[in-house]
Amino acid sequence: MAALRGFIFFIMVQILFPVLTQPLWSFPGDTDVLTAEFWTELDPIPQPGEDSGVSEEVAISRTLEEARIVISGMIYGYEVRYTPSDRQRQVPEQLEVVPLAEIPSGDPLLRATNVRTKNNKYYVQVRYDLADFQIRRLRAWNSNMLESSTGEGSAPVHDGYRAKFESFNQGIKNALREYLRKRVGNKPREITARVVLRDPPYSTIDAGGYHSRVNIRIDLREVLPYGAY
Repeated sequence: MAALRGFIFFIMVQILFPVLTQPLWSFPGDTDVLTAEFWTELDPIPQPGEDSGVSEEVAISRTLEEARIVISGMIYGYEVRYTPSDRQRQVPEQLEVVPLAEIPSGDPLLRATNVRTKNNKYYVQVRYDLADFQIRRLRAWNSNMLESSTGEGSAPVHDGYRAKFESFNQGIKNALREYLRKRVGNKPREITARVVLRDPPYSTIDAGGYHSRVNIRIDLREVLPYGAY
């Protein structure tokens, strides 16, 4: 709790001395810094046992959680295992998106540089300073050897604010599907890949759902056809 109070004090200092909001995921010319802006609703649909509306403290905590998840996905990426649904074979869709590694909670290198409120949302500008090994990971993921794809995913708002994270996973799935549609003729039994976020997902709320557009780079590991079983 003391650490959280200290962090809130730091944010209030930044309000008094604001910096220019950077729309890009890194400062121009820098290779050791990632920066992005994240938001959460100030008045989300309450979950069972929760009050309506959220405090500034809770809004900050939720926004930092999203920043940690997204920036981890940009640096380390995910192991994805996907089984498309097949009605004829009575195979249900299955999706696993597992982080390969994550920035630890409370990492002091992940910090806020600016905050603002607009349209009932709380926005936090976040900066993360990269270690040398993380810079090497980014360079490897962004090599020209790996292809890119874009997908959109949705999740219902009434599932809570973490449903936005599920919309990221669904966007990853659909980006992978779009990539394979042009390369695989028949529906596969299972797909295994490693993917990384190229930039933070672009998310909106509309028609009772979180909707996120996700850009990924793909390291395709295995595509199993039904004939392999």
